[in-house]
Amino acid sequence: MLKKFSGFNIKQTYGFIFPLIVVAIVGWFLIQYTKPYLKEVIAFGLLSSMFLGLNFLFKNLRIKRIISILLTFILSALAFTKLSFYYHYGVKLSASALFVIFETNATESAEFLNYYLNSFSFLLATVLFVPWLVFSWISLSQSNSSKNEILNSKWIQAGIVTWIIIAGFIIHKKFDEFNIIYTGFSSYSEYQETKKILQNTLALSESNYIDVESSLAEEQTYIVVIGESTSTWHMQLYGYNRETNPLLTEIKDDLIVFTDVITPNVHTILALDKILTLSDYNNPNARENASLVQMANQAGFTTYWISNQRPVGLHESMSTIIGNAADHTYFLATDNYNSTIYDDIVLPKLNSVLGHPDEKKMIFIHLIGTHLDYKKRYPDRFKKFNGTNERTLVQSSKAEKIVNEYDNAVLYNDYIIRNIIEATRKENKKSYVIYFSDHGDEVFDTMDLIGHNEYHSTRPMHEVPLILWMSDQYKSKNPFSKEWNQYVDRKYNLEDFIHSFSDLSEIKFNLYDSTRSIFNSNYQQRVRWIKKDEDFDNR
Repeated sequence: MLKKFSGFNIKQTYGFIFPLIVVAIVGWFLIQYTKPYLKEVIAFGLLSSMFLGLNFLFKNLRIKRIISILLTFILSALAFTKLSFYYHYGVKLSASALFVIFETNATESAEFLNYYLNSFSFLLATVLFVPWLVFSWISLSQSNSSKNEILNSKWIQAGIVTWIIIAGFIIHKKFDEFNIIYTGFSSYSEYQETKKILQNTLALSESNYIDVESSLAEEQTYIVVIGESTSTWHMQLYGYNRETNPLLTEIKDDLIVFTDVITPNVHTILALDKILTLSDYNNPNARENASLVQMANQAGFTTYWISNQRPVGLHESMSTIIGNAADHTYFLATDNYNSTIYDDIVLPKLNSVLGHPDEKKMIFIHLIGTHLDYKKRYPDRFKKFNGTNERTLVQSSKAEKIVNEYDNAVLYNDYIIRNIIEATRKENKKSYVIYFSDHGDEVFDTMDLIGHNEYHSTRPMHEVPLILWMSDQYKSKNPFSKEWNQYVDRKYNLEDFIHSFSDLSEIKFNLYDSTRSIFNSNYQQRVRWIKKDEDFDNR
């Protein structure tokens, strides 16, 4: 009896222990400090023992083997996810990271991962999943005739159940933040609750949390352009060594180019939650919230939301929730992010909207901008840049190719913004066009990395354009606008944009703070928080 117990069941433990061994060995090299390393190993060990104990409780050997194959696959997958995250980002997979993942559709995630799958990822997958395949084959090929009579003892079964409960309790009390399964379920529950709150607040045409005074009753057309993934580090207007903004540079004297503006976060969902609403670092995901769209609605504007980003359902993402509060919404992109999408599709729709007879128009345009995959964001006629840029930190054939593609996408974005301005200029009305990007991308500027993530949050990811064009009629009717050229070097965080938008659009509301508006003489520089207790200007 003991031989049978120590034979078949000891073999069973191999598949459950092996992922733990990989976490312990590889984690030693990837996890920077001893304490989090030990917590990771202990937490993974407890989870592995829970899965092993659960498997022992099944008496039917065929079912036991199938369950063991499933559970060991889960352990291998968790080990792969955990170690890959440490390799790429240097930190554990957290609740905030999962929140961003929940907001990202499958095709965008696949496109993003395409840039991060490398030799380490394939080697780690081989180390974890090849042994799992061998273990599975051995398990399925064993005879079903053997029995584990010792497990028929109620005392042993009770002991296994007791251990599973104790291990689960320890994980919950001491190691929950290191347990991906627990963190995933709890984060998803919190995510759904937050989503419901947002749908019941920001998706409504008006907000109950702000009192708004109607702006001036005169003909006016205001346009807010929200870019995507465009960093000042690759813009000619901001000193880049390539001519990526030839069209905006032509009219530079007509523009106010703010030189020191950052985004509060480097993921669209987290950034726009703050930029377009009352949320900020001290009050993220505010329950008592309001958006720019709702403010414009309550100020008597006819509002339009023109988006070239796929909505993926009525209330699928933050920008979609906010956009649906507009009087008129147009979601122009129906393809996945891995498809070719150009922003010139917004221009005919903008011209159509400009032709509407509304006296007061507020138009929000959400571009696909320079979103990964860069080469799918511009037509062939904008394929201008090639060769090596000496400014690029990482010199390789891969870096050369991607930097050129990104710069071509920035060049095309320049064309789009200029055309939006010229279409508005033709209206010959009191109007403005303000453009900013939700975040930037790191494109081999300060490290060997493409894209954006909160864990590295490099300067190119945070430093974004803020560019304003005003019509002559706007300037003549708003005397304060003559002073704004003096404000271009102010250090500004876009999480305060709702206050600047209020000044710019001449909308008064009860929670307005003039010290947080970049357009106001009362502006006071604030600490530019970007992550937990991290001041962007003192990193």
